This record gives sequence, C-alpha cells and structure tokens, in this order.
Amino acid sequence: MKPAAVICPSCGAKVKAGRERCPRCRAAIVIPVVDPRVAAARSRRMQQIGFGLLGTAVLAVATIWIVFVPRPGPPPASRLADPLAARRAARPAPKAIDAPATPAGRPFMEPTGKAYEAYQAGDFDAARTHYEDALKKNPNDAEAMSNLGQVLVRLGKPQEAIAYFERAAALNPDRWAYAFNLARAQALLEQWDRSIGSYQRAQRLFPNDYATTFNLALTLHKSGNDAAAVPEYQKAIELNPQDASFRMALAISLERVNRTEAAAAYGEYLRLSPTAPDADKVRARIAELTGVQAAPAPAPAAAPAAGRGGLQ
Repeated sequence: MKPAAVICPSCGAKVKAGRERCPRCRAAIVIPVVDPRVAAARSRRMQQIGFGLLGTAVLAVATIWIVFVPRPGPPPASRLADPLAARRAARPAPKAIDAPATPAGRPFMEPTGKAYEAYQAGDFDAARTHYEDALKKNPNDAEAMSNLGQVLVRLGKPQEAIAYFERAAALNPDRWAYAFNLARAQALLEQWDRSIGSYQRAQRLFPNDYATTFNLALTLHKSGNDAAAVPEYQKAIELNPQDASFRMALAISLERVNRTEAAAAYGEYLRLSPTAPDADKVRARIAELTGVQAAPAPAPAAAPAAGRGGLQ
C-alpha cells in the first residue's frame, strides 16, 4: 500500500504519492519501503501511548471532580419524609375517650386556631365571632357548636349556650363532653331535673370520670334529693379519694338525711385538709354530732391542694 503523500527531501514540499519528481523543485521522489512488521510494532506502541495518555487524563478529571466540585448534600427532610408528616405532627395527640381535667376550668376545646387563642386570652367576643364564622361555613360542625356554647357561658349567656350544646349532642350523642357541657349550663340556670338527666347521660358515656359523678351528686343535692346524692358522692370518692371537698359534700348530705356517718365524713375531710380555713368550724360540728370534743389541729404542714369539686 502506497502512502497517501510524501515529503520532498529537497524542498520539503508535500507531494502526492505516485509522482516521480517534486512539482516544485523537480527533485526525484524516493518512496520509502516500510517493513509491515515494523509498521505494526509502531502502531501498537502508538496505541499504548494513546491509552496511557487517555487514562492519565481520565484520572486527572476524576481527581478534580472529587476535590473541587462541591457534592450535593442529602435531600431536605421534607423531601424524604411522608408528605403528610408535618400535618400529622400539628394535630393534637388523640385523647382517650375525652378524658377530663379537674372539675374546674375545663374548656373542652381543640387547643388550636384563632378562636381558641382568643378564648384563652379572655377575648370572648372575638372567640364567639370565630366560632360563628366556622358554623356559617359548616352548619353541622358539632365541635364548633360546643365551643361556641362554652364561650356563651363565659359571656353570661347560658340559655343561648344550651341550644348549641343540645345541637352538638344531637349530632354526636356518644360524645361525653357535649353531655357534660349541657348539664353544666342547665345547672347554672337551676334546671335541676334537666341537668341531672344530662349528667346521668354523661356518666353513662364516661363512668370513670369523677368530675361528672361529683357534679351529678352536687346537682342532686341542690335539687333537694340528698338521699340520691349520697351514693353518687361515694362513687366520686372511690374514683378520687384524695379530694377533701368530696368528703365535705358527702358529710353535708349525710347530715341532711340523718345518717350517723356524717361525723366520720367530716373527720375524713379534716384528715385530708387539716389546715383548711373552716377546720375549726368542722371540729365544732363533729363535737355537736358526737358529743366528743374533736382532737386539736396538728402543727401546720404542707396541705394538699384545695378541693376542686363543684359545678362550673
């Protein structure tokens, strides 16, 4: 195979293969004879050199990439996590069957939103507006109805509140809080029979709630039915034996029905609350009932928390 071009040895011109003389200087062109084995060896050496240079170049590029090009960090947590995780985390934790707080100061409201914030801040007018707006958007929102009822009670409008509590209870008759709130509003209006019925319904929904049972007993007492109040007080004491006010309320009803256990109930009140402001009067009452002078008050000590019972 002839080479495609040759170089003139005299003038250096590039001459087409096959010419005998250079077209520039007319010098004779000698075509070198190449040994095929030598050419093959030369080709292999050139390939090796090329592969070596290519490997070096690749290694250099890789080194530059690793050292100088910043690596992307891990994706943001929001891209890795469940897209609903943030929404789930914002929800309040599920409550166990409407477990109540103490008998006093129970708003029974979801602790979120502007309405609740206004309620907590004492801005009941603003809270009322928020809940009324919620009901305009969803007239069957039982939770908003109950919360609006609580706001109306705080505004001194228990009669208006009752209508909302009744609607909420009708929409969700298995919700203990709605029955309790209704009973409380009815008691504020001295609707004793209706309040007793609502507390009994709340008690059936949540029989282990000492606040419901105590308020039922207190409502029975206020209605004049101390005989029925006594066993309810006793149930409340079994559920919450450390509340001194429960013992005092039981003692009063026992005394009204001429039960001899009244003095013992007064004594339990003093045992649980020995430094109560009315302790001396209670000791005097025990002495009247038993004819025995009560023991003197012990030295002041850390007293338990004041009783929390009572209608709200």
